[in-house]
Parts: sequence; C-alpha cells; structure tokens
Amino acid sequence: MTESSMAMKENTSIGSKHEDPNNPLYLHHSDHLGVVLVTQHLTEGNYSTWSCVMVMALSAKNKIGFIDKSIPKPSDSSVAELQQWIRCNNMVKSWLLTSLSPDIYQSVIYSDLAYNIWADLKERFSQVNTPHVFQIERSIYELLQDTMSVVTYFTKLKGLWDELSALYPFQHALVVP
Repeated sequence: MTESSMAMKENTSIGSKHEDPNNPLYLHHSDHLGVVLVTQHLTEGNYSTWSCVMVMALSAKNKIGFIDKSIPKPSDSSVAELQQWIRCNNMVKSWLLTSLSPDIYQSVIYSDLAYNIWADLKERFSQVNTPHVFQIERSIYELLQDTMSVVTYFTKLKGLWDELSALYPFQHALVVP
C-alpha cells in the first residue's frame, strides 16, 4: 500500500468516525464559537448553579470529557485525530469563555486547555462562602407562607434548600447507618 493511499484511508476512517454524534470529537454543524450554552454568566456568587448548568450543557454536547480529562489529547502519531481534538478543545474553551463575566474572562483567556479553565474556576469559586451560607439559612428560617399559595411557598423553600445543598456537594455522599 502506498503512503498516499494509507493517508487517504486514515483520513476516511477519521472523518467517518468524527461524523458519529456519539463520538466526543464530533462537532455538529450548529456548534460554533459564539454558541451560548448557559444564559447566566459566572460571577463571584453563582458558581454552584453555573457549574451545574454548564455540566448539563457540556454533557448534552458530549464534551464533558474536555473538562474532566476523560478525553485525553491524542498523540502526534495521528495528525487528523490531534487536529480534531484541538478543534473540540477550542470549541469547549470558547463555550466556557462566553459564559463568564468580563473580569473572570480576563483571568483565564490564555489557558491552553478547557480542563485548565475548568480547574481554575473550580478552585477559585467552589469554596464554601460562609456569609452566603448564612444568608441562605436565614432566608429559609425567615420564609413565611403569608399570602403565598402552598405551591409558591414550597417552590421558594425548595429552591433555597437546593441552593444550600449545592454549596455542600459532598455532604450527601455520607451514609448514616
């Protein structure tokens, strides 16, 4: 087999592999740099909800592996595979960057990998904010049904419970006998 026919065969198999929507290196024609995956920008105070929604969006796009490192960068031996991985990594980086407030955006714009952006944001913003926890607990304590319907009251209360729960993600992993 000649070198050109081997290269053509590799490109054909790589191309067809990347046309499979189940392949994490697949890019849909509607995937582009300006796509907004989450409507709420990450700010100093909303990391838990922002990260939850971003994980859902990246999961739906089959790109979660770019932020949890489960889709490793391929070796240089397959140029086409490496190029496709770089395209997807840059796409995920773009999606992350478009969901950040301007100040936060400036602090991560020069990261090479989507994973590095994700890890940096997680390290900075996933710390438990004690005053925020206090405010949520106080809101739960002070919430009165008053003139609200039971459904409205319960919806507000559940929202506060869920927000408080999101601030302590590992607390629910404990099993009490």
